[in-house]
Parts: sequence; C-alpha cells; structure tokens
Amino acid sequence: MTNITSPGLGSGLDVNGIVSQLVAAEQVPAQQRLDRKEADLQARLSGFGLLRSAISSFQDSLAVLADTSGYQAMTASSSDTAVAGVSVGNTAAEGAYSMSVTQLASAQSLVSDASLPAAQFSSASDILGTGALTFNFGTTSYDPDTDTYTPPFLQNPDKGAQTVQITDGSLTGIRDAVNQADIGVSASIIFDGANYRLTFTSEDTGAANSLEITVADDDGNDTDGSGLSLLSFNENSTNLLQTQAAQDAQVTLNGIVISSPVNTLEENIEGMTISLSGVGSTTLTVTKDASAISTNISNFVSQYNNLVSTISDLSVFDPATGQAGILNGDALLRSVDSQFRRILAEPVTGLDADFATLANIGITRNSLDGTLELDNAMLTEAINTNPDAVTGLFAAYGTASDSLIQVSGFTDNTVGGNYAVNISQLATQGQVTGSAAAVLSITTGVNDTLSLSVDGVAATVTLAAGSYTAATLAAELQSRVNSASEIQGAGLNVTVAENAGILSIVSDSYGSASTVTIDGGSAAADLFGASPVSTAGVDVAGTIDGVAATGSGQVLTAASGGAEGLAILVKGGSPGDRGSVSFSRGYADQLGSVLSSMLDDDGIFASVTDSLNDQISSINDDREALARRMESYEERLRAQYTALDVLVSNLTAMSDFLTTQLNSLPVIGANNQRRN
Repeated sequence: MTNITSPGLGSGLDVNGIVSQLVAAEQVPAQQRLDRKEADLQARLSGFGLLRSAISSFQDSLAVLADTSGYQAMTASSSDTAVAGVSVGNTAAEGAYSMSVTQLASAQSLVSDASLPAAQFSSASDILGTGALTFNFGTTSYDPDTDTYTPPFLQNPDKGAQTVQITDGSLTGIRDAVNQADIGVSASIIFDGANYRLTFTSEDTGAANSLEITVADDDGNDTDGSGLSLLSFNENSTNLLQTQAAQDAQVTLNGIVISSPVNTLEENIEGMTISLSGVGSTTLTVTKDASAISTNISNFVSQYNNLVSTISDLSVFDPATGQAGILNGDALLRSVDSQFRRILAEPVTGLDADFATLANIGITRNSLDGTLELDNAMLTEAINTNPDAVTGLFAAYGTASDSLIQVSGFTDNTVGGNYAVNISQLATQGQVTGSAAAVLSITTGVNDTLSLSVDGVAATVTLAAGSYTAATLAAELQSRVNSASEIQGAGLNVTVAENAGILSIVSDSYGSASTVTIDGGSAAADLFGASPVSTAGVDVAGTIDGVAATGSGQVLTAASGGAEGLAILVKGGSPGDRGSVSFSRGYADQLGSVLSSMLDDDGIFASVTDSLNDQISSINDDREALARRMESYEERLRAQYTALDVLVSNLTAMSDFLTTQLNSLPVIGANNQRRN
C-alpha cells in the first residue's frame, strides 16, 4: 500500500483548493457581516461627532448670551476730545452731559532756591548736608506770591509721614536716597544754566497731596539757610520755592461743580470714566450700544439653525430612494431635538408677559424646517425699550424693585419667579469708640504706638510725633492703620473719625465678622481712654419669599423654596418690606445647562461614544475569534480530505492490483481445448 505524504497526490483530488473554497464559503459571509456592522458603528460614531461639534458651536453662542454684562453695553463720545475723553461701562445711564473744565489737577513741585548763597551749586556732586528729611502729605495754604505759609497743614488721612535718612549729603546722594525710598515723591536735579538745583515733586496730583518737608539737620539747626535745612518747607521755614502748586481739577458737569484730585473722573457718574485733557467746554453723550447685543443674538439664531440643519441631515429619511441619515431613528438624537424645542417653546418664568418669549423680541420658528427667523427691527426696538427684559430672556438675571437692593448671586437650585423681600435687620460695621477725649500731643517713645485688631487681623502702628488737632490726629491714625502691612495684606480698611475730641475707628466691612478692638500700645490710653467700647457688626437679616434667609454681611441668601440660593445685596435703607426681586433663567441659561450636562466627561455623549467604541473593539475580538474558528475548521477539513485522499489512493491501488491479477488469469475456454 502506498503512503500519501502530499494532499491529493495519491488520489488526484485538489484537496488544497477544495479546503480553501469550503473555508472561504464559511468565512466570507461572517466577515462581511462584521464589516457591515463595523461600518455602521463607525458611521454612527461619525454622526455623533458631527452632532457634538454643532452642539459645541451652539454652546459657544449661548455662553455670550448667558453673560449679563453683554446686554448693558453702552457707547459714549465727546464733542471736544481736547477737553475730555470719555469711556463707559455697562452701568452708565443714557444721556447728554454738558461739561466745562476750568482747571486741571496738578502735583506740587518744589525746587531749591538758587537766590540763597548756600544753595548755589556748580555741580551735582556739591555737598548740601546730611540728616533726615520727613515728608508729610496734605493740604497747605502756602502763597507763592508772598512766600507765606499759613498753618495749619492738614494731613492727608490716607498718607502717613515718610522719613528718609540722608547719609550722602551731595545733590546726587539726596536725590537717590529719596527716589530709592519710594515714598510717593520723585527727586531730580536740574541745571538752569547757572546752578544745579534739587527738585521734589509729589507723585500724586490734588490739593490734598501737597508736601510739607521738615528737616533734622546734622548741623543742629533745622530751619536756617545752610546745610540740609535748605530743603525745609513748612510753617517754620520755606527755603524751597514752589514752581507748581498742588491743585484739584475744577469741573462743572450739568451745572454741578465737581472738584477732583485727579484728571480722571471715575466715580462722579456711575459707569463713566472721564479723562480731562484741557480747559474748555464739551458735551458727553452716552447711548445704548444695541448693535453689540443684536449681533450676539443674531449669532445665537445662526448657530441654532446650524444645529437644526445638522440634526435634520442626520435623521432624514427619503422614502423615494430609501436612503436614511446615519442617525435616523436614534433615540438620543430625538431626545436632543425635543429638549431644545421644548425649552424654546416655553415662556421664561419671572419675566413680564410682554417679554417672556422669543417671539416678543422678533424671533419666530419656521414651521416647515424648525429653524429660527429673526426680525432685526423688532429686536432693536426691544433692546432699546427694555434691555433688562431682553437680558432676562436669555441670561440668568435678577432685578430688584428697591434701588438699594441688587441681586448678587444664585445657584443651580434657584427657580425663576418674583420673590418678596422683608428686611428685619440691616448690616452694620464693627467699630471701637474712645471713652475720653484723645490727648493731642504725641511724643516719640512715650505715647506713639497702638496695637489693634481689625476683623481679627492684628497690627501695631507708630504715630508721628507732634501736636495735633483732633481732626489731624484722626487723619494721622487712619493713615497709619490703613498703611500697615497686615491690614493691607488682608485687604482691609478703616475710617477714623472724631466727635468732640473722642476718636472712633470703624471697619469698612459689614457683618458679624467686622470688628475693631484696641489691644494695647503706649498710645492706647491717651488716644481712646481707659475703657474704649468695641461694638461688633451684625449681619443683615430678613426673609425672601416669606422664608427666613441667611445673612452674611450685607448679603442675604434664600435658604429654601423656589428662591433657594438667590443672594441679594442690601446696601442700605430701612427695615421692613422692601418690595420684590424678579429672577429669571433665560433661554441661554437653560440651554447652556442642558448642553453642559450632555457634553460633560460623564455626559450622554461620552456614554454613547464609549459604547460605540467598545462595540467596535468587540468586532476586532470577533474577527480574531472568527480567524481562530476558521483555522480550526480548515484543520478539520484538511484532516478529513487527507483521510479521503488516502482512502481513495488505497482503493485505487487495490483496484490496480486486482486488475493486474485478473488480467494474468488464463482464459477458461482455451484451457479446456488444450485438455481435449
């Protein structure tokens, strides 16, 4: 029997071809099903990518509309920019303002007097003298025409005295020492063609920033015409010349006289910044910038329509051709579309009925394709008529009927509506008041230090020695406390006042955390008496929508109910019913919340795409399983056909053997004839 070592060799069968065709017949349909499934999943993944991109673009347009600052946009102009320029913020009011500038603010400048023999310097390195220069900032009545300095010098309460030690007595050394001290005074040396002269200029403009310079001259005489005394400028000695007086800007605005220490007016008209540049008259005009608002709303309409178009392309079905969009019939797509339509169809709660829907401002829905259509003229009229309502139609926005109350915050739990406000207690400031009139003479090392705490922040200050009035002592103390590094570092501030000589310190903050205490120091008893009285501030208290709210400083926050999380700032007024607060969650706010949840890392889009990617990965696993199954199937077929090949080969060999044997047998008839 022949051994067959190659399939088909013994039988003549094409075993390899037969096996390959049988494996292909089994494998190809399964492979095609996997390919179709993967293509469908990839198409759906691509479809959700397109949808997500359209939603993301729409979300960008919503973010602009959800920002309340964009709705109050104003624009301003000046009829004569050589007199004043103007810029405005969102809180500015429309109107025209007639302005007349009669004087610009300036900073005081002092120069050494070259008419004094000792002040005639031929070089910047000439020696003037050593000692100490003490600079005070305040209001002076110095008359340069008569060189008359009339006391008292009124200390600026926001600036304390600054002392500079002079060890290099040359003009250059004094200049550098003052500039390096960074005390708010700039020093320079000017050559006038005959003499080198030292100048001091206050870095801040305004009458209250005039300079008083006292000298501690190492030559022992602080007021004569030699040594460092040449730089004195006070009621006892005016050895410097004033080349420019410190003065306030003088302005008349709509008939109201305004005095300002600076040439930039930022607090005189809310929301307006006026930059004074010259003497003369001009008209300032403020109008609403409706174009900026309408542009943002127009972009919202455009992006929404792009989203609608994308949804339509993904879900379309053409019965004539049988062609369907890649997300046709998808539940998520239907859910997204229905949520958008439902939100935009509902009026916004908390708004007047005349401004509660998109149709009220000229935005309507096309009944055929669901896109939005914008009437620009109607939108502009709505913006000009009621910008607050337009704001509330899109953003989360609140307004109060009381001018001394404003909405300062809200949370995701705050529901749109109108909520009554009742204030039972106004917020107050912490303060300390002396028990006796202050001692008005401060002596170095005797009664010049005070330790205190403001809102829990401790600081120790040192007062300048000297004789004061009650008002100037209050100004000196306020300046020292507010300039203390601990107080400044904590962002705190105080106001020091006097009443019949009794000092009081009031924290600028409000509420139960607002406190001022006197903790010690050599000046404590002289300034505040033996038993100063400290009174802590209290928080605002009251109800919002009839429910007790939580107070913190001047802010009252609703604790429960529909208004939960709504925070209002109560800036003043009196206890009792204070009207109501209207709050709305506009379309941009509502849609933004929905889209954010959809696009979050754990949102529905992430869930869907993760699922699709997992299914695509499983197809690769299915392909590997199919390959293994086909390999096993091929092995079985090959084994079967190899066995068949061997069997056929053996049968063929047997057949050949039998044929040979039969052919070798003699014919029976022939043998019988031979025997006869």
